[in-house]
Amino acid sequence: MCGDCLRPLNECHHGGEDMSQESISWAELAELTHATQVERFNFCTCEEQEDFPFEDCPREEVTNA
Repeated sequence: MCGDCLRPLNECHHGGEDMSQESISWAELAELTHATQVERFNFCTCEEQEDFPFEDCPREEVTNA
């Protein structure tokens, strides 16, 4: 049984994988920073340099050439 959707693994929307180890609570989401987001998920939307969801997201300086 899937720990997230409580369906049999062959019927869940996670493609049959038990993702209960990867799930995150709302409280944990509220505590994320850029560093913890990258550590946990190996990605942050600031990598596109368009959206900066956390105060500690690195910003590349744009130079006009």
